[in-house]
Amino acid sequence: MTRTESTIAHILAAAEKLFVARTYADVSMRDIAEAAEVSTGALYHHFPGKEQLYYAMLTTYMARTRQATLAARPLDSTCRERLRALTRVYLTMRPAQRQIMRLVRRDLNAFNGKLRHGVVKAYQQAVPDLVEQVLCDAMNKKEIRTQDPRWLAWAYVAIVETTLGEYAQTRLGTVDARLDAALDLFLDGARRP
Repeated sequence: MTRTESTIAHILAAAEKLFVARTYADVSMRDIAEAAEVSTGALYHHFPGKEQLYYAMLTTYMARTRQATLAARPLDSTCRERLRALTRVYLTMRPAQRQIMRLVRRDLNAFNGKLRHGVVKAYQQAVPDLVEQVLCDAMNKKEIRTQDPRWLAWAYVAIVETTLGEYAQTRLGTVDARLDAALDLFLDGARRP
């Protein structure tokens, strides 16, 4: 890693911590420079403004998440096994890392135009698009009923998000128990066995 790449990585890591802890509006470029232990001049050299820094932070995080998920996904396996593997990546992240994903929903209204579109696209590529690919394959293999795969992917993401709450963690316990509960609910529904 070059010195420039190292500096940028350090700035992005500091930005992640600050944006998770506070809202977008409550974080200044000076705050980020201080947290990253760089001068404001160095910060502005790499990022011309807070919007561009925020965008770089989120899209870098989403790209890392997508790569980790792709690396963990078994290609020749059942729908359940593939969903389990990609969801496990997300559920086993440190809570602070999962909080970055939630910034998309929390702060999205602070942006418009290309930046907003870019953040949404990065999120979709990191999570629902991967789920949708698994579901399309499962429909083609007749593992699950044919439905709108985009809607189905978002329904699965919503179920998984409920397993992150304190109540679900208390009631369901381990990552494996929460994974099984989410997959059972999604793939089998709430009907009695």
